[in-house]
Amino acid sequence: MVLYSKDEYLESDEFPFRAFLYRTSPERPKLLHCHDFIELVYVSEGRGEHLYKGSSYPVSKGDIFVIPPFVEHDYSVIGDTSLDVFNVMFLPSFLTEELQTLSQVTPFFNFFYVEPFFRQSLDFESHMKLSVLEGREIRQRLDRIIEEFDRKALGYRISIKALLIEMLVWLSRKYEQRSITPPLPAGDSKVIQSVCEFLEHHYAQEISLEQACQMCGMSQSSFTSKFKMTMGKTFTEYRNEVRIHASLKLLRESGDKIIAIAESVGISDLSYYNKLFKKMTGLTPREYRAKFRNASSPRHMDKNGE
Repeated sequence: MVLYSKDEYLESDEFPFRAFLYRTSPERPKLLHCHDFIELVYVSEGRGEHLYKGSSYPVSKGDIFVIPPFVEHDYSVIGDTSLDVFNVMFLPSFLTEELQTLSQVTPFFNFFYVEPFFRQSLDFESHMKLSVLEGREIRQRLDRIIEEFDRKALGYRISIKALLIEMLVWLSRKYEQRSITPPLPAGDSKVIQSVCEFLEHHYAQEISLEQACQMCGMSQSSFTSKFKMTMGKTFTEYRNEVRIHASLKLLRESGDKIIAIAESVGISDLSYYNKLFKKMTGLTPREYRAKFRNASSPRHMDKNGE
């Protein structure tokens, strides 16, 4: 077994930290290893197995968990595509005071310090499976941390600590949301996740609650309850979030009228789209476009800003 040392992987004794995206290819040979630092892991793409303490556990897009120091583990890929994993590495001393404070919060303690992801018990989970939208948010947070680490601009160490603490608090809140209700059976949870993945790829279609229930073979009351329990929001709320999020890139990068963008993501009523957009972003679509649109994008809006 190989020991990955902090002296080799972390920046320095003064700043024991590193963050990067690592792609494990299907051809990569297995290499059991451990390290003398904490590793926060987020699987952003692909499917594989996590070899941990002599056992193998499936991992896939959306999984996030913590590996403590000196624990033997490794990854292997399932399928023909790479397993893309974000790694955030640091010593416990990196956030001594902050971790001590956060550890007094039960959801954070359960997620960060305990590893029931690797237990067979179904009544407790330390690892979390993030939803599509949660996955996007954690990627944005991780990208910012990695950008700060790579650029090393003035004040980057302070910025990284602040971003990391904020991300850990965010994860703790997500964990708490899941712990306030009993977990669904694995089969039901997987069905709900499949519906979410379907929405991610087919948000422009007219997908009603009734159609979703039929897809799952559930009654409306059962589906509604299980969806809310799994995702923390209703089916309609989740569908609308996916649609609004999909429209952001179009507003930034295209010259299409706002009504055309709304229709392209499945919302035919412009006033309803504007209302949803303002509720979720705090801005109107027009304000968002003006604030975030790339300077090089084509500008073909009409006199009303659409």
